[in-house]
Amino acid sequence: MIPAGASAGGFEFAAHGTRQLGRGGAWAARADDPLALYYNPAMLADLPDSQVLANVHVAFWDACVDRPGTYASAIAAGRTGGANLFDGPSGNEDAWLDDEMPTVCNSGYPQPVPWVLGSIRLLPELGIAFGIIAPSGIGNATWGNTGDRRFGTVDTANGLRPSPVRYGLAQQDVLLAHPSIGVGWRPADFIRIGFTFQWGVANVHFMNFTSAGVGGSPEDPFGDIRTELSVFDWFVPAGILSVHLQPHPNFDIMVSGRISDAIGGATEASGHLNLTTSYFSNDPTWMPTTTRIDNVTLRAGQPWQFQLAMRYADRIRPRSWEGGFEAAMRNVVDDAMYSENFDIELDVVYELNSQVGDFVVNLPSGSSVVAGGTVVPVPAVQPIPHGWGDVLGIRLGGDWNIIPGAVAARAGFHTEIPITQSRYQIQDFLSGYRFGLHVGATFRIERFDISIAYAHIFQLDTTITDGNFRAVSANNSDGVCAGSGTYDPNNPVVDVGCYPQGYGAVTNNGTYTAEFNVLSVGATYHFE
Repeated sequence: MIPAGASAGGFEFAAHGTRQLGRGGAWAARADDPLALYYNPAMLADLPDSQVLANVHVAFWDACVDRPGTYASAIAAGRTGGANLFDGPSGNEDAWLDDEMPTVCNSGYPQPVPWVLGSIRLLPELGIAFGIIAPSGIGNATWGNTGDRRFGTVDTANGLRPSPVRYGLAQQDVLLAHPSIGVGWRPADFIRIGFTFQWGVANVHFMNFTSAGVGGSPEDPFGDIRTELSVFDWFVPAGILSVHLQPHPNFDIMVSGRISDAIGGATEASGHLNLTTSYFSNDPTWMPTTTRIDNVTLRAGQPWQFQLAMRYADRIRPRSWEGGFEAAMRNVVDDAMYSENFDIELDVVYELNSQVGDFVVNLPSGSSVVAGGTVVPVPAVQPIPHGWGDVLGIRLGGDWNIIPGAVAARAGFHTEIPITQSRYQIQDFLSGYRFGLHVGATFRIERFDISIAYAHIFQLDTTITDGNFRAVSANNSDGVCAGSGTYDPNNPVVDVGCYPQGYGAVTNNGTYTAEFNVLSVGATYHFE
């Protein structure tokens, strides 16, 4: 049972916001619209006026997993334990086991990602902003077919087959939004300090498969159990702190950090779990049976982020603070689109994804399911190992004001370099070397800035040959932890390498491919 989290280098791609996408995400040191709330709240002190911003990305995510081998190589018994949806003609029911495992691709719908924010200049040296910030990522994915008794399957030239990646993920729909408020203050001309508080709201729905381990083979589809988890967490707090320095009128330096609580940390992420036993069975004595278990909780860690940004601007006009207090009181503002010929920025971002170890699903004590008419107990704690690796991001971009104050063009480049590769890689976090090419433009029409942007993000193929993500089966002894059979949250599976109830077969070896196409449009209204 695997939920997805939002994190750069996984489902998330560089750049919240339209102008920011056009610069490859290299915007933290510029930060001159209400999205400074996320990138660099210190610069809320320098926003040129009060503004309202509405932006939306539409992201198209192409991703596939190619798992090597045949079905027979994964089903240890070399045969299935009973009649199932994939059987061939009588006397040759298991002929499909000799098929090569097919490539499985995401068929989820294009993902809209909106931002709605406002900012207010309270004083010449003090500004605030507030609004809704969503992760710049993909929350929806479907791997294989959908429909009654078709989840976890794929259509092939030889007929219907079980999805080779169903134990990792079959479908997910994750909504994570952050109502946010931030403040920026300029105590002196050369320094700004800011802080944003984010009240996260998470709604998680995902589906994958586990195994009853029938016949000693945890990948036998006859014993597959469909697991479908739905949980909601109304409070996932996060905070962003930034310090912005201007040692020279043409040069900016910014450092920031964002830390986040886990989903299910400050408050419970609670909901229900539907378990459907014998999901693929055609045996009349082992037909699919769904059990709903309420009061289920999830705890899923979230990444932290640290950033250094540097920016050079070729200025036409001085900054507002260069004119002194009198100019500030006359509301002489620092509008980069009007005051600069061009700028160029370099951001270095470290994503501390290693905050994400095991996702842990807790069930009420005494939970059980019905399989073949028999009541079977379900473990109260089910850890799902992830072990995400840290990512180093580099973003380079800038604007050229073709007609200062009226038309600006921009371009950017970003790359993400994985520091480590998780042996628990599955489809909910496709890590790997990634780079993107970005372009965009802004047109100022009276008080409105209308912006457009496009990015194509390439990801190099990642091949896992030493995977350790397994189809969990309490009937199998591989990887059983020595000593206590209960889960110890102080020793997550990703650290101790074993599972309290035992492991089944490794299911995440294979080649992972992905790319993004992102379109974005946005508008900003200036009140002054």
